[in-house]
Amino acid sequence: MERKVIILLIAVLSIFLLAISLNELKGKKREHIEVELNITPPRFSIQEGKSREIEIELKVNNMPYVAKINWSIESGGNTGKLVFKNESFTGIDGKLKAIYYAPQDVDEMEQKVKITAKVEINGKVYNAICNVTVYPHLYQTLIEIDAKKQKMIAGETNMLQARLFVFIDRWLPLTNKTVKWKFYVNNKTIEKVSKTDSLGITKIPFFFSNAKENISVVAEATFERNLSGEIDFDGCSANLSFNIVPEKPGDFPVVLIHGWGGNIADALLNFTWWNLTKKLIANGFKVLDFDITKPGIQWLSYEPGWFEEHHIPWIAARVCEKIQNALILNGYPPNQTIDIVAHSMGGLIARFIAEHYMADVDYWNKSWNGIGYPWYGDGDADITISPFQIDDLIVIGTPCHGVPPNINESLLRSIIRYAYFPWWIAQVPDMIYGSPFLEAMGYEGTDLVDYYGIGGDIGFGQPVDFDGDGIAHRSDGLCPAESPYLEGRPLYILEGAAWPVGKEDHMSLIAINDKVHEYIIQHLIN
Repeated sequence: MERKVIILLIAVLSIFLLAISLNELKGKKREHIEVELNITPPRFSIQEGKSREIEIELKVNNMPYVAKINWSIESGGNTGKLVFKNESFTGIDGKLKAIYYAPQDVDEMEQKVKITAKVEINGKVYNAICNVTVYPHLYQTLIEIDAKKQKMIAGETNMLQARLFVFIDRWLPLTNKTVKWKFYVNNKTIEKVSKTDSLGITKIPFFFSNAKENISVVAEATFERNLSGEIDFDGCSANLSFNIVPEKPGDFPVVLIHGWGGNIADALLNFTWWNLTKKLIANGFKVLDFDITKPGIQWLSYEPGWFEEHHIPWIAARVCEKIQNALILNGYPPNQTIDIVAHSMGGLIARFIAEHYMADVDYWNKSWNGIGYPWYGDGDADITISPFQIDDLIVIGTPCHGVPPNINESLLRSIIRYAYFPWWIAQVPDMIYGSPFLEAMGYEGTDLVDYYGIGGDIGFGQPVDFDGDGIAHRSDGLCPAESPYLEGRPLYILEGAAWPVGKEDHMSLIAINDKVHEYIIQHLIN
């Protein structure tokens, strides 16, 4: 019995050892399986929208092997796609061919795509990787630029033009594209942007004032590489140079624009401009003469029509006509660069001209709802002097922010001291705080004109702080001292009293205030 037990134990032990041996043998067989999975080519570059063949080769223990290949494609953008045969099984030669189709459009110069082929054999996963770089199809572009003037006087505007082309079988205009401009002047860089029109052309004004010496300007126009659309464009640039020479007194005629009702009597017009005109001429400036058939300087004179409710935009159109006619009569071209000195409402007229080139202003919309502008017309442009034509605009006592609502016809008559003139009344509502006209104009001005505001404070009226410096001022008796202020532009305020005690009231500021006259003469050049 004991012997049988011993034999049984030996048999069980033998079976156990045999099982262990077989298991070890099986493990050794697994360890000796050699799998080779290769992808050809392992890396390549391809243009968007194109295709490329890739090939998988699978070997097990150096012999071709048939198995299903699984794929994955990874990318930060569109991955493209793979197309293969035989449901992605390798053939008896262990090979599988696939076609990679690149994305139709990529938005970067090198979009990386990772293609991974995977196979599972005996529970183990093997993979091979192909790294793809997809690049865009860039169409060649070309930009050409030119300048209207090779030499400009400081204060003039030089118009530059760029023409942008793209080569698609032939050179074609590239429309509605952004051109970035850089002007390198006096160790500074001025940046602007413009868009091409239907002919691939874009124009941009360059304005530079207050040059104290000859300056060279380098202008550069750049169309940046654009990968964001269905068609990708390569970038291009071009540059040119021109010169700026300092302005001298007399280079630009000075236009003097009177204010509301300022021409109702010759004596009033003379009082407004006589002293300033003498000083300007004595300093070498040329004051534009509006009637060369009469001796001496004849100043601009304008007025509304008798039977129509003419607002400031309508008057601005008439002033445009008069200025251009006077330029021609004085031997200047109608687009001659000018300086403007304007008093009171005349400053609003000048601002309208400078800021609303080609506006159509025949009529006024009394029910304006804040959309668009309250002025409109017959389809023909009325404002024909552009901001490119204006160097300096100096306004004195101009209500850019308006006047208080208690300003009425009676008060105006008492200030100007003349009789009833009903044809001038339509413009008064344009100058009240928050009027439709002022709201439509805004309070910023244009960068194409050097603007200076001058105000007087005689201690009359409620203090207001339009320039936001925390110091409120009262008025010159009619216009708040800070009302001529435009955002970011100089404002010169004189505090004092009304005539005969002082010269800081509304009329004396422009007519007899020496400090104002000195400021005007200084800033017409510097």
